[in-house]
Parts: sequence; C-alpha cells; structure tokens
Amino acid sequence: MAIPTETQPQRPPLLQRVTSRQWALIDVGLCVLFFLGGLAIITVDRGQKGLPHHFAWLLVALCLASVPIALRRLYPMPVLLTVTAALAASTMLGQEFIGVPMVALPLYSVVVRFDRRTSLLALSTVELLLLASLGVAALQGPIGAGTSFSVVVAGATWIVGDSVRARRAHGARQAIQAEERRREEVARAEKSVIEERLQIARELHDIIAHSLGVIAVQSGVGGHVLDTQPEEARKSLAAIEATSRSALGQVRGLLGVLRRGDLDEPSRTPALRIADLDRLFEELRATGLAVDYQVEGQVVEVLPSMDLTVYRIVQEALTNVIKHSRATRAAVDITFHKRSLDVHVVDDGGVGAERDAASTNDGGDVRAGHGIIGMRERARVLGGSLTAAPIEGGGFEVSALLPMGAVAP
Repeated sequence: MAIPTETQPQRPPLLQRVTSRQWALIDVGLCVLFFLGGLAIITVDRGQKGLPHHFAWLLVALCLASVPIALRRLYPMPVLLTVTAALAASTMLGQEFIGVPMVALPLYSVVVRFDRRTSLLALSTVELLLLASLGVAALQGPIGAGTSFSVVVAGATWIVGDSVRARRAHGARQAIQAEERRREEVARAEKSVIEERLQIARELHDIIAHSLGVIAVQSGVGGHVLDTQPEEARKSLAAIEATSRSALGQVRGLLGVLRRGDLDEPSRTPALRIADLDRLFEELRATGLAVDYQVEGQVVEVLPSMDLTVYRIVQEALTNVIKHSRATRAAVDITFHKRSLDVHVVDDGGVGAERDAASTNDGGDVRAGHGIIGMRERARVLGGSLTAAPIEGGGFEVSALLPMGAVAP
C-alpha cells in the first residue's frame, strides 16, 4: 500500500496574508487619500467660483464622509450611514465628490458581512438618501451630469460585494463538507481497525481454545491409560502432536497475514471451509466424542467468508462440548436452503456449570463466555443470528441461521 509523501504546504493568497493591523493601516491611508481628494475637488471648484459662505460646512461634511472609513471594519453599518449622510449633505450644499468613491468601502464591508436581505436594506437606504439629496439640490438650481456618481458607485459596489459574499459562503460550505468527509473517513478507518482486531481475536480464540481443549482431553486420557494401555497412550500423544501442529500452522498463517506489508497481497494459506469439517470431526472423535454429521439440501459453493464462519461455529460449539460437558455424542446438521444456511450442533446431555453460565440467547446476557460471543459475532457479521441454550431434558444446542447473500461463481 502506497504511503503518501509529505508535501510542502501551499502559501495562502496574498490578501489572506495581510494581518488585521495592516488592513487597519490601509484603511487609514485610504481615508486620508479620500479626504485629500475631496479637498482638492472643493478647492478647484471653489477656486473658480469663489468660496461660498457654507465652505466650513462642506469641510465638515468631507470629514464625516472620509474619516470614519478608517473604522469601517469595526463598525460597518454606523460608518456607512455616517458617510452616506455626509455625502447627501454635501450634495444638498451643491458639492459632489466625483471620482472619490467614499461610499464604496463602507457599503462593501456591510454587504460582505451581513446577509443579502440586510445588505439590500442598507443599499436601499443609501440610494434613497442620495437620490433625495439630488432632488433637493435640483430644486436649488441646475445640477451637473456627474452628480449621480455616488448613486452608481453604490449599486456597483453592492453587486461586487454580494458576489464576494456568495463566493465566501460557498467556500465555507465546501470547507465544512470537506471536514465532515475527513471525519467520516477517520471514523471508518477506526471502525475498520476495531473490526480487524475483533476478527483477529475471534480467530485466535477459536484456534487456541479448540486446540488446547483437545490437548487437555487427550493428555488426560493418555495419563490415565499410560500404565495399563500403552498403545492408547501413544494414540493420545499422536493426537496431541497432530493438534499442536495444526494449531501452530493456523497461528503462523494468521501471523503471516498480519506481517504482510502489502495488504492487497493475497494470503497463500488456504482458508478453512465446510469441506474441512471431516478432519475436525476425526480429531474430536479421537478424544472419545462421537460426532454424527449430516448435510441436507442442495449443496452450493458459498463465499469464503461463509465457509470460514460455518467452520468456526461448528468448531467452537464442539470445543465447548468437550470442555464444559459430560456429553459422549454430538450431532452436526448443516442444511442448505435457497436463501439461507442453517447450522445445528446438539450434544446428548451433561451440561456443566461452566457452560451453563456461558450460554445465552440473543438477549445478550453479560455472563456470556467469549466462545458464545465470538460465534454470535461471526453470525451477525454475515447478517445472521445465533442462539445457544440448554435443551430440556439434558443437552445443549447451538443454532445459527446465516443468509445466503451470495454464492461463489
């Protein structure tokens, strides 16, 4: 599996690298530039016509229209209303600051910060004030062709600002969606790790519990007949050796899967299948447990996951028989239906206290042993169910219902 190499982080765009302090200095510079530009317009116009008696009021209006721009990022709405009112007042005094877009910056700040409904309300207020001031100025005398400059600037500014706000909102939504996808991927990865750990734990439990159970029984038999029946003792030792080698091979195969660096590399260890149950039964019969095996229905080749699940359920159920009961006979029935596969393992009695405490139905008793829990988990992974409970009159039954989701081609 390829591991992504670390790449150099990309630098953010230029405007995103500007700090808040730098933006504040830029706004201060703009408000000074607007004030000087407005003052130059007043000086040029009044130099030709002479200074009117309300020249001082024009300077006050110019200051109110330019100086508050330095605070537009902190107080966008108050600054916009102040600048608009000052421009309206200067218009009524007969002075237009053509070429100096004082209303643009505070209106832009309002549009990009507030929702569309609020920004439209702000634009409407600005346009009404400016148009009303133009009307008053027209009543006092003729107005120039450029006196509607601020009105046009306000409309154009709203269009630009609304586009920027929509683009930012879209980018924020994409960032949120990307973060949600990342969290989902992390959650899926964590879930996959947990499932893999559970699967490994189930495999180790089934391998070790079964092998040690058989070895314990065979060693007990061998020790009991060592002096009186040496041949039987040798058979027990041979069974212990075969069981140990089989368990060692399965553990090595499982460790080989864990050690592979390439997860896509197929395992060369053949998976256990339903067809391998005969060998399991022979191994258990050597312990003195008689196993009757029957297959019903039309046998079809199932997927490897189904094969392994059936094998492990039967193995664990019979291991519990030899470990926790005094039964001498067990019956294994596997029935192939069109849409399901049924597995039944029944012994002939003698339920011990340990297995009685380990047994539980699908209700999930907290006393359930790891073997029963593991069998139930295997069945649920395939969408099936499993019950394990004592039988009236003696004995114990494990019953699994596995849906035939798909068969191998």
